[in-house]
Amino acid sequence: MDPLALALVIAGALCHASWNLISKKVGGGLYFVALYGLVSSLLCLPLALQAWYAHPAPLGLTAWAAIGASALIHAVYSLILQRGYRAADFSLVYPLARGSGPLFSVVGAVLLLGEAPGATGLAGIAAILLGILLLSGLAEVRRSPRLRAGIFWGGLTGLSIAAYTVLDGWAIKVLGLAPLLYYGLSLLVRNLLLLPQALRRRDLLLAEWRGKWRAIVAVGILSPLAYSLVLIALTRAPLSYVAPLRELSMLGGVLLGSRLLQEKISPLRGLGIAGMLLGAGLLALAKPG
Repeated sequence: MDPLALALVIAGALCHASWNLISKKVGGGLYFVALYGLVSSLLCLPLALQAWYAHPAPLGLTAWAAIGASALIHAVYSLILQRGYRAADFSLVYPLARGSGPLFSVVGAVLLLGEAPGATGLAGIAAILLGILLLSGLAEVRRSPRLRAGIFWGGLTGLSIAAYTVLDGWAIKVLGLAPLLYYGLSLLVRNLLLLPQALRRRDLLLAEWRGKWRAIVAVGILSPLAYSLVLIALTRAPLSYVAPLRELSMLGGVLLGSRLLQEKISPLRGLGIAGMLLGAGLLALAKPG
């Protein structure tokens, strides 16, 4: 795997873990998502326009359809994720959401994009997925409404992650759209979908800003930064490698959660971390088959 692509994915993973932890701590919802999305757009739209100016290219109907579909899936993903964080523990929802995504993303990359991971790549993917399973603590889950809710919302989030990962990978690789332009326009369309709903209760929207503006700004910066780094990495490495490797965000998430949320890391989760690190090393050495 290209060293720069590897560095971009790891940096994006750290940013991703950080903004998710912030979201969990403040307990966001529609108004929180709409406001941090607005901050993200204000930051990304100028960069998107600059990318368009540097590499002018007409956007056809297929490109706009991909942008609109990505915006819709990302909006649904954001709302589902926030709902999960309100319903269950961060240490369950976050690993499960991030862990189930690659299971679908790799299959989508192979079936839809024609990517074929080599033997070393497959071993790396398997090691990361096994680490994800251990790290998510599914073996420790007991029957309770809260844990069932965490599994439901975490799995649903993972499905939406897989959907936008495959779609965005296709748009970048097959349609040849510039990553910053594609993501910036997708953010803009996402805001057009969410803001009208949030503006129906402007009093609640303003109260959310006054009470959580620091978290809103932080997430508004870290969220697009994390995904932009991944999109740029997709121009240098196969989706079937990037998708599992970016799940290293769970490693950062678990470590941050243990420090800031006083969540314990069990021996099983320690094994999961080791498996993910092994998988990341294998992917870094692998070549597409």
